[in-house]
Amino acid sequence: MRFAFAALLLLLPLSSTAAAFSVIYNDGPSEGFNDPASPDPQSQMDGNPGTTLGEQRRWAFERALQFWGLRLQSNITIRVDAEMNDLTCDSTSAVLGSAGAKSLYTNWIPAAGGSGPTFTDTWYGQALANRIANKDNGPSTDDIGATFNKHIDESNSCLGSITWYYALGHAPGGTVSFYRTVLHEMGHGVNFQTFVDVSTGKRVMGLDDIFMKFLEDHSLGLNWPSMSPSQRQASATDTNDLHWTGSNVLGATASLGSGTSAGHVKMYAPSSLEQGSSVSHWDKDVDDTSGNSELMEPVATGTEKLTVTDELFHDLGWNAIDAHNCSFANDRTTVSGILNGTRQDNACVSVTYNSATVNSGDTSALAGQQVIFASGFTVKMGATFTANTDPSIGL
Repeated sequence: MRFAFAALLLLLPLSSTAAAFSVIYNDGPSEGFNDPASPDPQSQMDGNPGTTLGEQRRWAFERALQFWGLRLQSNITIRVDAEMNDLTCDSTSAVLGSAGAKSLYTNWIPAAGGSGPTFTDTWYGQALANRIANKDNGPSTDDIGATFNKHIDESNSCLGSITWYYALGHAPGGTVSFYRTVLHEMGHGVNFQTFVDVSTGKRVMGLDDIFMKFLEDHSLGLNWPSMSPSQRQASATDTNDLHWTGSNVLGATASLGSGTSAGHVKMYAPSSLEQGSSVSHWDKDVDDTSGNSELMEPVATGTEKLTVTDELFHDLGWNAIDAHNCSFANDRTTVSGILNGTRQDNACVSVTYNSATVNSGDTSALAGQQVIFASGFTVKMGATFTANTDPSIGL
């Protein structure tokens, strides 16, 4: 089964460096993110607290925005328009979602504490331009537009019996993760995309964009800004020869087990152009040394990491944190019984204390997304318990 990507609640930052997102849901009162249908029971059992399908979708969407907020730094709130609509789907394949910048900016005048663009006469997506300028370049325009496939939960020919999974962590069989799909699409929204028309090689109004500045065609020995439109058009289908050359990504290639060529990381350039996918993704061969694929590849695998994606955002101009791929042994940990002495409970997604009693000593928990306390959890006098969550470790 192949899943292809095409390219109002305020979430406050959890630290002074985190980016804040606000999301505007544009669906009607009884559809998409506002669907009043009964929630998915598996997602509910696995930690999504929504009491309707729409609430579950919003909860998962907002957790994905929180994830990116903890990875990216900006003083300007990133505004996202979101809805669920008709997207391509048949019995064997589907476009899960699409997202991108709603406006482009170049040669802006920065506010105090900001700076002008690293490259003049170069397009930047609105969220990235705002971060660098330290001001909202387009206060009347939202930054990112995002759409997701509403048909995957419907009883029709779309992917057969495959449904969305709205909890965190890895999706069980017969489902596809809505959370990870949103993570991927928000990556495009914060500028993991070129604005070149890859079917013609033409630039927007004849200007470069920041993403294309780091694209090189190795067979030609040219970077994209130096090419003619026809050369860029050909490069978009030059399999294995379209590479990323940014210095931060190049410094992280030792963490990759595959997907490099001539010391560079390969971009997606299949021999048959895929509009919306070609160029603005890593190649499907980009895996870490453990065989995990990269989040910003064109096909969902369920084992996505951010081994070099964080570094690409550094190259673009984001103050992204370094890659914090989860190294804990378990996705989820359940703890029961009497707890004595010093202990640390870790999990990539959740730690659940199921009728546990912290009897003595110092117990602490660290999870990527949530620490859960079942009925009966007790901390006795003299014992110490602390819990922390950090979405940046949960992928």
